[in-house]
Amino acid sequence: MSSDNAKQRGGQPVSLATLLTLAAILAAGVFLRGQAFLATEVVEPLQADAADAYALAQALSNQGAYNILAAPFNGGGEAASGETFSSLGYPLFLSLFAEPEATTGGLNAIVITQMVLSALAILLVFMLTTRLLDPYWGLTAALLTAVSPFLVNISLYLVGATVLMIALLLYLVTAAKLSERGGLIRTFIASALLGLAALTDPTFEFLILPWVVMLVLSTKGIAKVLTPLAAVIGFGLVFSPLVIQNQNAGDAPVATAPIAESIQRGLPPATEDASGASGVTTEEAQLGSAFGQLGQRFIEDPRGFLRWYFVDKTQTLWSLGEPTAAEQSFVYPVSDTPYAENPGFLASEEFMRILHGPVVLIGALGAVLVWLPFAGRRLTPAQRIGLRSVSLVLLYATIAHGFGVAAPQYATPLLPMLFVMALTPLYLVTLPRREATADKGHKEKAQENAKQEESAEEESEESSEGQPAAA
Repeated sequence: MSSDNAKQRGGQPVSLATLLTLAAILAAGVFLRGQAFLATEVVEPLQADAADAYALAQALSNQGAYNILAAPFNGGGEAASGETFSSLGYPLFLSLFAEPEATTGGLNAIVITQMVLSALAILLVFMLTTRLLDPYWGLTAALLTAVSPFLVNISLYLVGATVLMIALLLYLVTAAKLSERGGLIRTFIASALLGLAALTDPTFEFLILPWVVMLVLSTKGIAKVLTPLAAVIGFGLVFSPLVIQNQNAGDAPVATAPIAESIQRGLPPATEDASGASGVTTEEAQLGSAFGQLGQRFIEDPRGFLRWYFVDKTQTLWSLGEPTAAEQSFVYPVSDTPYAENPGFLASEEFMRILHGPVVLIGALGAVLVWLPFAGRRLTPAQRIGLRSVSLVLLYATIAHGFGVAAPQYATPLLPMLFVMALTPLYLVTLPRREATADKGHKEKAQENAKQEESAEEESEESSEGQPAAA
């Protein structure tokens, strides 16, 4: 394929008009987030998971994050006082702002920082989509990210969704450039960023496995060994301190405990028995026990099991089958919100409500389509790796949360990736097959070479005719 044709398949230069449009979209996104911060009143910011994360952040701030993470390597100590952590990514972020006693100013500083990160996501999704598709689709994805009520509101709460979203986007932006020079270093950085995402949400701790398999299948020669090795080392350096710390604090297989607990909490509602259990178990979270309970529920009611996991929970996770009102994006109750009466916010809410269903369905199509030969014949190797990495995130998260705890707030950090996948089928249908483009390029090259040869022959004939005259 010629270089001109290659530029037409992702990684196009960005024009001044595109940059100005992106600036306007960023301004709109910042305005919506700023107004939401000023006009939204969360009834109780520190509750449930937010209270637990902030308490751990206070401990990290007091004892020192390094002392806690380095304790297993230094032979234990006070910092490793037999305590296990389900995740450390978001508490580490909160520890930058944590105070001995939570204050309104300190909590507002956290929310403002999350708003800035949320605005950064608009730029990152534009970079990702431009790299994998083209700048015009990048502007579309950036616009959807800017105005989505879910992405505007999620930053108002002390939950790790915003940090997780940024970690995943940075991982995908880096993974989209693996085929360029320095691919091993980029693989190492991308997997380290994936480790950061797993630190923030342990649901993603096993995503490295299918990604490594994809890298093995997508590379050739010595890279088939070195690239997966770089990925495993990068992920392990970031994620292993948490695993070692937890394993050092107890004998249970704590690396899989968060997954097991999520599976147990997401079991189908059961008929009340003598113990009073109803879909939730009080046993210690172990992966084998969790899978055993899944098998038992399937045997008891196969039809209900399949409907629960593959219909009901998928609908709940992606907010399908019901109006996607802004209220669904509230993690904790609010006493006031601009989505109640502000015309601009109501318009953006209605816009995204209309688009939500089609975006989810087309995005699901795109997540499957990028693995099929139809897409493979139209995409460059770099595009295939990047788009399949995006698809893996969505498919993995949907399955993990489908068999675990499914709630709209868990899908919110995935929305920018969903927007990219929803645009992918529309992009693919406008592309010719790479073979056809390559043949056309070869024909044009051959015609150009033939013209050059003809002109060279004519010049040589003219020069040979002129020599006798000069003699």
